[in-house]
Amino acid sequence: MKVSFPSQFKESLGELLIPKGFSLLKSRYPYFVRITNDGIIQSISFEKKKSDFNTESEGFMLWIGLSLLTLPMTDYNCKPNTLENQTWMIAYIDFIHRCSLSLDGFVKQDTNFSYFYQKGNREEMVNALQSAIDKQLPFIIDFFDRYATKDDLYQLKGQMRFGFYQHLVILKQKVDEYLEERRTEFAKEFEQAVSVLENNPMMRRFVEREKIKLLENNNRFIQWFMDRKIGEAAYEEYIINANIMEKKNIQLLAELGVNN
Repeated sequence: MKVSFPSQFKESLGELLIPKGFSLLKSRYPYFVRITNDGIIQSISFEKKKSDFNTESEGFMLWIGLSLLTLPMTDYNCKPNTLENQTWMIAYIDFIHRCSLSLDGFVKQDTNFSYFYQKGNREEMVNALQSAIDKQLPFIIDFFDRYATKDDLYQLKGQMRFGFYQHLVILKQKVDEYLEERRTEFAKEFEQAVSVLENNPMMRRFVEREKIKLLENNNRFIQWFMDRKIGEAAYEEYIINANIMEKKNIQLLAELGVNN
């Protein structure tokens, strides 16, 4: 009997993920989702892949998602690789690359990022999924378990480039600490940008204009965070909106089959 990949994906991964607290969403596209005690949304899905060399072969790559209950949610009825969903979802290959840059002692778990099988061959499909389960899921789940709180994710200092890092800075009331780090980083970035402009004969006459633009943009960036320090009006508004969004997301997730 012919089995679709989404059906087999749900069956194969569900055996491992559901006992670990994940829920298979009642969504049009398959997602396994777990909510941590500190309001972190952890998601696992897939993207189908075509073989560049064999038209009779097809495959898949896992996608990993991290977000906060206080932010707009992934559209779980759509593929994870849509432009909007890529704010919260990243392909396994990108996930591993970010981990290798950010985690001390990181050891790459698998040299395969995509798995392929013969179209219509259920046995090969199951084996491909089992390879991902054996070689990739243990690292993904371990990462989720290690970074299950806002404090855990904040300690990555934004190196993983998750879209919600600036929100962690505000929620954890770390604005001064973060801006001090950014001042050092910006000084290096500014010097590098100016050097590139000055060494480009076509751009030399624009150096002063670009310097002003870089400084103005950085000042706006700093002011945005300063306005959201605890005690400021923008901070109070931010927290109110975050709480509203959290309640809305909890309700939406409950409708999709997730109990927080």
